[in-house]
Amino acid sequence: MATINIRSIIGVLVVLIVGLSVTPIVIDTVSSAAASMTGSAKTMVNLIPLFYVIALLLAVIYWAVGQAKEK
Repeated sequence: MATINIRSIIGVLVVLIVGLSVTPIVIDTVSSAAASMTGSAKTMVNLIPLFYVIALLLAVIYWAVGQAKEK
């Protein structure tokens, strides 16, 4: 029977909880910074929250793949 590493599950949960709780701060900061920008700079700055969420998703996917390879 396969064992589950509790430390890694707790680590992923901590990353998700902290990451998701910081998301509103990132969104507010980006929107206030983008207010004074125009053109392509504004577009790129507005994409920061998207990449932030993608990074959180990739962290979870990386953990899931790592767990699958151990079994």
